[in-house]
Amino acid sequence: MTSLIVLLYFLVIPIQCFNLGLSPAAYKHGDKVDLLVNRIESDKTQLPFAYHSLSFVCPPMNGAKPVRTSLGALFKGDRIWSSAYDLRFGHDVSCNRLCDLRATQNGVKRASDLIKDGYVVHWSIDGLPGATTFESTNHRNKYYAAGYPLGFVNPDDGISYLYNHVMLVIRYHRVRGTATYNIVGFEVYPKSVINEQCPGSSKDYTNFPLVNIFDENGKFSSERTNIPYTYSVYWREDNTIDYNSRWELYYENEANGAHSHIHWLSFINSMILIFLASLIVMIVLIKVLKKDIQNTTSSPVALPTTSTDLGNTGGSWKNLINEINHVPRAELFLTTLVTAGIQFLIAGIGVIVALMLNSIGSKNTFFNTHQGALLSISIVIIIASGLVSSYVGILLHKYFRGDSLNQPYRNFQILKLGILYTSTPALLWVVMFILNVFVWAKESSAALPFETIILLFALFVLIQWPCGVIGARIANNQKFDIKSPPQSPMLEKPYQAITLLPRKSASKIINIFTSYLKTVVVYGLIPFGIVYVELSFILTSVFLEKTTFYYMYGFLFITVVMLVVLVIESTIIAVYVSLAVYNDPHWTWLSFQVGSSLGWYVFGYAIYYYVRVLNVEEFVSGLLYFVHMAIVSVIIGVSCGAIGVLTGLAFVRKIYGAIKVD
Repeated sequence: MTSLIVLLYFLVIPIQCFNLGLSPAAYKHGDKVDLLVNRIESDKTQLPFAYHSLSFVCPPMNGAKPVRTSLGALFKGDRIWSSAYDLRFGHDVSCNRLCDLRATQNGVKRASDLIKDGYVVHWSIDGLPGATTFESTNHRNKYYAAGYPLGFVNPDDGISYLYNHVMLVIRYHRVRGTATYNIVGFEVYPKSVINEQCPGSSKDYTNFPLVNIFDENGKFSSERTNIPYTYSVYWREDNTIDYNSRWELYYENEANGAHSHIHWLSFINSMILIFLASLIVMIVLIKVLKKDIQNTTSSPVALPTTSTDLGNTGGSWKNLINEINHVPRAELFLTTLVTAGIQFLIAGIGVIVALMLNSIGSKNTFFNTHQGALLSISIVIIIASGLVSSYVGILLHKYFRGDSLNQPYRNFQILKLGILYTSTPALLWVVMFILNVFVWAKESSAALPFETIILLFALFVLIQWPCGVIGARIANNQKFDIKSPPQSPMLEKPYQAITLLPRKSASKIINIFTSYLKTVVVYGLIPFGIVYVELSFILTSVFLEKTTFYYMYGFLFITVVMLVVLVIESTIIAVYVSLAVYNDPHWTWLSFQVGSSLGWYVFGYAIYYYVRVLNVEEFVSGLLYFVHMAIVSVIIGVSCGAIGVLTGLAFVRKIYGAIKVD
């Protein structure tokens, strides 16, 4: 009972890390409105920084304190703090002094470097990001880009200018039948001003240059630079936007552009590829297999029992029925990969379905207001799915080794296998923790706090592993009806142990590598063609244009469904060709290779994207990009590989189970 309470407690922690906020916040005139400062980030680097920790901005004051965030928000680099900006609903402020900061010369240089790197500031009010306003060139519509630039660089002399004054325009909509209002827009108009006088609508002011002061030795002077920070606030009622549509302007540019047409063209192209693959599978199943099986049911196949018999059975796939029962090479490793793929697959599909259902009818969704919740939910699903992965892992382990499904393993063996089959996600976290050391060295907000690392470790040890052991015990104790005729000879004939083979020569190793390379090239190309468009849009949103939002969750869900169908069909084709054409009974690893081949294409495209599209020069940023994309590629590869193995298993059992054995 105590273990159950601890389990529930740790499950609730990541969920309670964010306020659900499903009901809109209602304000009255004069109510205090909190402006939250978050982080700065750039499209040229993968290192965000906490806004409140910058040495050249006003430090937290007037009781400003950190705001509790979710695990997902911490992974994104969010470090949300309340601020000293005094906002009262409906009260315009023409000019207010925030602070006069005495910045060191190192702070001035730091600000100049960040501006040259294109850093953007992220604030929020009532869950809405502070936005820069643009006008669409095609449709003459206003749209938002989240964040505002930290400053600008004069192209003539290369001097950076700091935006130290902001004009905040907050739009609101009256709640029907009440005297309360909802905030529906948050616009930030920054300006660079050399003195403490707010410029207002005037254009007659001097920008604030970031120029270092040096002493007679050519080093930074101890003299400090005074930076005045001011702000003005204007409240505007907007009846064209209501609370449910307040996120529309953040998607206006993407929705009205050519993006939707690209998605539809990709969908049509994918459907054609699916149709062609389905046609081939139908030919294999109906024209070839059905005819072969009908012939063998009328004339039973005698199982070869000696090596001589095996050599004289001919080239038909039916004659491999005895060799099909071999234990796969590195069976435990294969089963571990499949169980990891099941975990990632459940988490991925679960999150995509949640995003799709949440975005139906309105873009003002829960995940927009609480963007860190997405990764938090992913972590929870991955941990909980350990029950399913370890359950399937035990059954596959028994099946591949030829053990009876009704013969239970010893408790210690179940403990080891249950932990093993749920440890792959933990290995990925270990990689990320090692990467975290490099991020710590850069003092980036993307570095996870120590208490978060302890929390994640506790989640895996106290929840993930117990879930794995529970799932393994359920599978181990489950009884199966084997009195009825089995669907496949695999259940009635023991597996043949694999004998040790002589050491492979270099030429054989090269042949194995060449064969694997051919499998990857042939069977990964078409699945990559299906996911290419969505992958490019997601990479653009995550790495290239971080102020935009990816929202085509319906297309993403359809793409995933088509990908699963295509992996299933590709596996069937590959296994049949291996059995019927090459007389190769080793279908297990082939099935995994066919499915996982997409992961190599994804990583290859990530390399191309880095070289040809991104403009990242810093070592740590490049390291972050490649490690993260390698993790994504592994997740995609093992997920599709798990689909391939399960498909190959079902296909082999089906076709050989239909043969009448003499």
